[in-house]
Amino acid sequence: MLFFLCYHHWETVFMNKPVFLRLIPIVFLALASIMPAPAQTQRTVEVLYTEVIGYVDTRTNEFTAKGKRPSRDDQESFQKEQSQLAAKYAAKIAAYPNLSSQDLAYLGLLYDMAEDDEKGLETYRRFLGQLSPDAAGNAVQIARSRIVVYAGRKKLLDEMEKAYEAWLKGSPVQPTLRPSLEGSMAVAYFKDKNYEQAIKYGRSSLETIKNLEAKTWQERSQKTDMYATLVETLLRSYQKSDRKEEAISILAEGRALAFTIPSAKLYQKIMYMVDEYGVSEKKLMEKVESFPAAYPAPEFAVKEWLGQEPVTLESLRGKVVLLDFWATWCPPCIKTFPRLRGWHKKYGPQGFTIVGVTKFYGQAGTRKVGQPDELSFLREFRDDHKLPYGFAVAEGDDTASKYGVLVLPSTFLLDRHGVVRYIGMGAKLEEAENLEEMIKKVLAEQ
Repeated sequence: MLFFLCYHHWETVFMNKPVFLRLIPIVFLALASIMPAPAQTQRTVEVLYTEVIGYVDTRTNEFTAKGKRPSRDDQESFQKEQSQLAAKYAAKIAAYPNLSSQDLAYLGLLYDMAEDDEKGLETYRRFLGQLSPDAAGNAVQIARSRIVVYAGRKKLLDEMEKAYEAWLKGSPVQPTLRPSLEGSMAVAYFKDKNYEQAIKYGRSSLETIKNLEAKTWQERSQKTDMYATLVETLLRSYQKSDRKEEAISILAEGRALAFTIPSAKLYQKIMYMVDEYGVSEKKLMEKVESFPAAYPAPEFAVKEWLGQEPVTLESLRGKVVLLDFWATWCPPCIKTFPRLRGWHKKYGPQGFTIVGVTKFYGQAGTRKVGQPDELSFLREFRDDHKLPYGFAVAEGDDTASKYGVLVLPSTFLLDRHGVVRYIGMGAKLEEAENLEEMIKKVLAEQ
């Protein structure tokens, strides 16, 4: 089946977590400046809200104090508990009499964290209803933006449009929220079978996202999901409108955008759509090969180097670099070794180098081992497979996360400027041929 993303996930990730939650401290500070002096009830609301917003940090600190490091599952559990606490406190606050505008603003934020669309929409309507139509401030703008999302989900398209226009005319405008809002509107129109409006807002959102600089790998990861949902929304809208060439072009564009983040995760999602649509990657490359990236591929932390001196990606500028993410327990990874050995021998003299990227898994074959024994196993593994290039051994998942790696093997081809020009996943022959074609092309560039 075609890899369809969850549209609710789009709005949750980009309008609730994590982008929206990053704005909460701004909203928190803004409330005091635009609202009346707090009453006793209001201070109680603020205390409850503050407890919820700090819940994940509190639970994390509890783990740290015991000498533990919360796992990803622990963090997800903390966030679920935070959502439940938000729902509990929201129900408590909603029962208070004579809620002020500031109370309603906090209540709306709690419903956001509780992911309660119905009550969130109602609360933000009440909040704005107590203010003048030309009211300004971060809290007001957040309320308008949330109404855009909630109204869109409920197919209240007129209300969605009016809230968006008010947000555009309001102050201050958060540029990073605009593509999220327009993406949400594109989804709403697609569900309403208004494909032209879906295309209009989808294209606008995509263009805005491309021009937004993502300074950290976390921000780049957020862009991944935004890209994927927009590409899928546009693809399906073009299909419904019988615009085949534009459908192919948006797939080509989405594939190329995966390189600018870079993200194997996005590339994988795009290629699922490509396979379902029945076009070849070569055809996409004819449309759009790649985009100039505003930043080079991210550096990564390496615990141990095997078979070569320690290097950084910056120190490899001027060379064409292939990063190969792999593991000893991965048969498809091992299947690619003859190909990689051949490329090392054939293209190495032209300035081509391979770096095998793996991590400590705590195992050597089927045995559980510590890091010293695992390093010995990796050295033997490299010798047994006659691999002529070095290994970078990372600790933890941070390195893979920076590149959006979900499956092994995943390869990233970097040009002489350190910019990703191709992403490969798996051991398919067609993909290997396309990757080698790009190696030759990039090596020929000055």
